[in-house]
Amino acid sequence: MNLISTASSNAITTNVASSHHQLTAPSIRGTQITYSIPLPLPREKISVVLMNYSRPRMIRESTMMRTLLSHPNIDEVLLLHSNPKTVFEFVHPKVKNIDAMEHNNEMGLSLRFYFCQIARNNWVLHLDDDMEFTTEALNELIIEFGRNPKRIIGRFGRDLSIGNSFNGYSSTNRHKNTEVILTKLMLMERETCSAFFEYAHLVWNDVVLHNGEGPLWNGEDIFMSLVANHVYQQHGIQYNNYAMDWLDVWQADDSFKDYDNGRYDISGGMQGIRFWSWQWWQTLLRRNRHYSYRGKLWQIARERLASLQ
Repeated sequence: MNLISTASSNAITTNVASSHHQLTAPSIRGTQITYSIPLPLPREKISVVLMNYSRPRMIRESTMMRTLLSHPNIDEVLLLHSNPKTVFEFVHPKVKNIDAMEHNNEMGLSLRFYFCQIARNNWVLHLDDDMEFTTEALNELIIEFGRNPKRIIGRFGRDLSIGNSFNGYSSTNRHKNTEVILTKLMLMERETCSAFFEYAHLVWNDVVLHNGEGPLWNGEDIFMSLVANHVYQQHGIQYNNYAMDWLDVWQADDSFKDYDNGRYDISGGMQGIRFWSWQWWQTLLRRNRHYSYRGKLWQIARERLASLQ
C-alpha cells in the first residue's frame, strides 16, 4: 500500500447547505414573514488533519468522512496512520494516506501539528476520529473563522477552574471566548502549528516527557491553544479563542470501536462498566490522573509563556 500518495475513487456528490441568518419582515394583515438569507462561505480551501490509531472503523463507517469529503471548502484530508495494527488505505481523491508510525514513537499526539505544517492550505481543521457533525455546523464554523483567522475556534472550549481537585482542569464546555479549544474539532492557521514546536521546549523535558500521563504529548490541544494566545498577543491581537458550543456536533456511537470499556481512549470510558467494579475504579483513577496532569501542564505552560513577554 502506498501510504503517501493520493488515492483516487469515484467523486462524492456535493450537497452543502449554506448557513442562514433570519430576518423578520413587518406583519402583513397580522402575519409575519420570515426570510432566510444565506451567508456565503469564504473562498479559502481547508486541509483536514485526522489521526488513525485505535479506531479505524470510526473513520471508515461513521458519517464524519462523508460530511468532510462532500464539502466544497475541504479539498484535502491528511490521514495519519500511526499504529501498524490499524493501518488501512482510505481511497478517495481528497485523501492522502500518510505513514506516521515512526513519527508516532517520537511525537505522540503532537503528530497532528507536525504534519499540519505540510498541508497545502493555510486553514487547517483538526478533529478526533470519533466526531460527527452536520454540514450546517461545518459551514458555520468556517464562516465564523473567516471573520478572524488570528485565533483558534472549535466546538469544545475549556477554562481553568482554580481550586478544584484536578489542578484547575475542568471538563465543563465553555461558551464563546475561552482560553483553550480541544482538538475534538478545532480550526486554525497552518503557521500556528509551527509555533507549537518553537515553544515546545518550555514543557517538554520536565513536564511532558518525565511527568506525562497517558499517550506522549497528552494535553497537546491545551499547549497549542496557549501558544496561539501568546503568538497572536505578540501581534497586538487580544486573546480570543472561540468555543461554538451550540454547533450540532456529537460523538460517534461506541459500536464503531473495536474494543470495550474505553481501554484505548485517552481519558478512559465508563460505558458498559459495572458500578463499583474494579474496572470502574481503574477507569475512574485513570480519568482523574488524566485531568490532573492536564491542569498541571496548563498552569506551567501558561506561566512559562507569560515569562517570555
